[in-house]
Amino acid sequence: MKSLGFVIALPAEARTLVRQRVCFDDLLELPDGHRLVVSGSGPNHARSAAFRLLEHKVDALISWGCAAALDGSMNAGDLVLPDRILSPDGIEHAVCPEWHDRVRQALAPMLPVTTGLLLGSPKVVANAAEKRELHASKGAVALDMESASVASVANTRGVPFLAVRAIADPACMNLPNSVAVAVDERGDVNIPKLLRYALAHPAEFVALARLGKAFYAAANTLRRTAHLLRTDISLTPSADR
Repeated sequence: MKSLGFVIALPAEARTLVRQRVCFDDLLELPDGHRLVVSGSGPNHARSAAFRLLEHKVDALISWGCAAALDGSMNAGDLVLPDRILSPDGIEHAVCPEWHDRVRQALAPMLPVTTGLLLGSPKVVANAAEKRELHASKGAVALDMESASVASVANTRGVPFLAVRAIADPACMNLPNSVAVAVDERGDVNIPKLLRYALAHPAEFVALARLGKAFYAAANTLRRTAHLLRTDISLTPSADR
């Protein structure tokens, strides 16, 4: 069986695949020889994690986690299996088409699946107006900060690549200001700083609750996706890749 390497930005996203406590920079061995790295947010962390996994001889790379919707028709918890990734420098990367098709067909009877273009971003896009503008200008359905880097490493090294993303903030959602204040460059949240800001701006608690509900929906979708794929050979690339 092929060994998969999962690049996952945040510990909370990693817990959709594993039950134990995980931290930033952890490298975990999964069943069947698969591996997972909690990279931290952003393209540079994701690139380093992808190379780290390849050093451990994985045969394929998966970018796994949450995304921001750019398409206004998408809801929190919707699953995105992009067939193309557009990096911030304008280079377009394709996923492994045969692998993508088998995963999509395996999931489609159980979960609605959106395909299309996933946009890579070097920064968090927090504003709904900016999301609408990116959808109009780039034609992407969703955005994340890691998949483009993982795709670039995979294509450079000649290994299959797939991105599996669930929507954690819809296109109409503005991220709470307290999150921008309290989150560092790798995605770690300073809880005291977040609470201090929210206490000074009480409306933030409503926005945080809305974001929490959306992330919960995305995490449930990722858990369900993992469960479905573990029971199906479509999780791994075909033997001839």
